[in-house]
Amino acid sequence: MKTKITILSAFLVVLTSNVFGQATVNCAEKLSIFAEMAKTKNYGEETFKHLQELRKDCATLSEATYIYGERIYNFRIDNAKTPADKEKEVRELMKLEDEYRTHFPAKVKGIDVKKAMALFENNVGTSDEVYQLLDTAFKTDKDNFSNPKALYVYFEIYVNDFEAGKKGIKLQDIFTKYDEISDKIGEEEKVVSDALDALIQKEDSGTVLTDKENRYKENHQINMDAFETIRSSMDAKIAQLATCERLIPFLGASYEENKNNEEWLRRAAERLDRKGCSEDPLFSKISDALHKLNPTAESAYNLGVSFYSKKNTTKALEYFNQSAELQKDNTKKANVYYTIARNIYGNGNKVQARAYAEKALAAKPSMGEAHVYIAQLYANSANECGNDPFEKRAIYWLAAQTARKAGTTAGNNAAASYDRLAPSKQEIFNSGRAGQSISFKCWVGRSITVPSL
Repeated sequence: MKTKITILSAFLVVLTSNVFGQATVNCAEKLSIFAEMAKTKNYGEETFKHLQELRKDCATLSEATYIYGERIYNFRIDNAKTPADKEKEVRELMKLEDEYRTHFPAKVKGIDVKKAMALFENNVGTSDEVYQLLDTAFKTDKDNFSNPKALYVYFEIYVNDFEAGKKGIKLQDIFTKYDEISDKIGEEEKVVSDALDALIQKEDSGTVLTDKENRYKENHQINMDAFETIRSSMDAKIAQLATCERLIPFLGASYEENKNNEEWLRRAAERLDRKGCSEDPLFSKISDALHKLNPTAESAYNLGVSFYSKKNTTKALEYFNQSAELQKDNTKKANVYYTIARNIYGNGNKVQARAYAEKALAAKPSMGEAHVYIAQLYANSANECGNDPFEKRAIYWLAAQTARKAGTTAGNNAAASYDRLAPSKQEIFNSGRAGQSISFKCWVGRSITVPSL
C-alpha cells in the first residue's frame, strides 16, 4: 500500500507540474501571437478574441495585454455603428483600465483621467461621472494629471455646475479651483519648457539635434501651444464671473480678515492684475500689504504694476527690475522682462524694448512670444529703415525670420504674413539684388540676405 501511495503521489506531482507548465507556455504563446497581431494594427475579431483570453487566463503576465488592449478598444469605439455599441465599448475600455490598475498598480499611471476622457470624448455617461473621475485623479494622482484638455474639462464642468446652481458651489470656490488648476498648468508648462530650453540651447551652441531630439522638440512645442490654449480658454470661461465690478467688492470685503494672510494677498493681487483691475486703489493696498509682509519677487512685481497703472513708469521700472533680480524661477523672470519690454518701452523705445525681450529669451529660450514681439518691432519700422522702397520692405524678411524662431503656431502665422509684405520674386528679379546683403543702419542694426531666385 505504501508503495502504491508513493507512486500515485509522484504521478500527481508530475501531472500537476505538466499542467501548470503547459498553462504558462500557452499564456506566453497567446501573448506572443496577440502582440504580433496588434503591432501590425490588426485590431479585428481574432485579435480581440486573443485579448479576451489573455484578460481571463493570463491577466498578470504582461502590461502589453493592456497597452495593446487600449488601442483595440479605441479602434472598436471609433468604428461602433450605433451610440449603444459605442457606449458598450467605452464601458469595456474602462473595465480594461481598472484591470490594468489592479494587476500592475506600481506601473499604471493616469487611469482615472483616461477613463474620464473616454467618456467625455465619446459623449458617454454624464458630466457628473466625468467630473468625479477627474476630481479623484486631481486629488489622489495629481502628478500624473498632465492632459491639457482634461484639465480644461475638469474646470469647465465645475464652472457649469456653479452657473447652474448645483452642489452649493460659491464664487470663492470657483476662484480656488481656478488657482489650483492654473498652478498645475504652470507646473506642466515648466516641465515642458525646461526640456525645450535644453534642446534650443543645444541647437544654438551649434550642435545638430538627432532625429529623436527633433521629434521631442516638435512635441514640446505642440504641448506648449496646447497649454497656452487651455489657459486662454480657462480665462475666457471665468471672464464673465471675475469682472472688476464683481472682484473689487468681493475681495475688498475680505481684505481686513486677510491682510496678514500672505497667500490670500498674493492670489488677490494676481487676480486683480490678470483681470485688468490694477488701477483700483484696492490693488495698491493689497500690493503694499504684501510687500511689507514679505518682500518677494512677486510683491515687487505687483508694486511695479501698481505704479505703472498710476503712470509712474520710473518707479514701475524700478520695481519690475527688482522683481526680475529677486526671481529665481526662469519662466517668471522672463515674464517680468517681457512685461518691461512691452509695457514700459514698447514702440516708444524700440532699442530698449528689444533689449528686454532678449533678456527674457536669455532667461527662457523657449519663450516664443518674445521672438514674435521682436519681429513686430522690426515690422513696425518698415518706414524708418532702408534707403529706398525695396530696402524698406526688405525688413519684413528680417521680421519673418525672427518670428519663425518662436517655433509656435503664432510665430509661423506672423512669419507668413510678413513674407507676404516683403518684395515679391518679380521685384527681386527687377532689382537685381538677389543674394545680396542689406544692412539696416537705423535702430535695428541688423542685416538680411535677399532670397536667391
